[in-house]
Amino acid sequence: MCFSAEASFAAGTALVPAGVYCLAAAARKKPAHLPLAAVPLLFGVQQFAEGVVWHALEHGRPELVRPAALVFLFFALAFWPFWFPFLTAVTDTRPAGRRAFATLAVLATAWFVVLYLPLLTGPESLLQVRVVHHSIRYDFPDLAVYQYVPRTPLRVLYLLCVALPMALGSEGWGRVPGLILAASAAAAFLLFEYAFVSVWCFFAAVLAAYLVVLFRRLPEPATGRAVAPRGVAWGTSLPPQG
Repeated sequence: MCFSAEASFAAGTALVPAGVYCLAAAARKKPAHLPLAAVPLLFGVQQFAEGVVWHALEHGRPELVRPAALVFLFFALAFWPFWFPFLTAVTDTRPAGRRAFATLAVLATAWFVVLYLPLLTGPESLLQVRVVHHSIRYDFPDLAVYQYVPRTPLRVLYLLCVALPMALGSEGWGRVPGLILAASAAAAFLLFEYAFVSVWCFFAAVLAAYLVVLFRRLPEPATGRAVAPRGVAWGTSLPPQG
């Protein structure tokens, strides 16, 4: 999260209860959407981690910078590119779609191997964390993958893993989150390239607010027929509730 430790902690404080609400609503109304409902809670944990990074940098606590940064980067670099294809595979109603998104989720574990694992197990000098223009910049220019693939194509592939699955899933609710993620990543890349990872995660946290609205509007299971939440699913009906 850009701006300050206070902003990151405030975001985490708002996202965690929002995530708990979404999980409770999904468990009651639509259990298949539990992976989606977990997104705000997980974003909250990520924002708390970056709040610790901010605090450590501002108060000269280098022993806290790296552990907190590694927690933040686990979500940013490895978890989200896997989680969004995975949750789409769980909720897609088409057998071919489920197979395709499940395959993408498996392939997306490569982000953990090529980006995150070297930072976790390599020398501390491989990861540099500093404040640039009121945002946190996570630098790891010496990763082996950058010797073979430039950063821009990697970012495009990352965006495809994160934004496309929900946008292409069988249920209409995924179109809006997919567009939010794609637009936020594009804005972060074009306007805040110096702190892409940190700023993108701030924009992506907007998705959590949308999910709260989505799960609040989902019909209760006692309803005989589930109707897509007005203004959320773009005209696509949700499956009947049992």
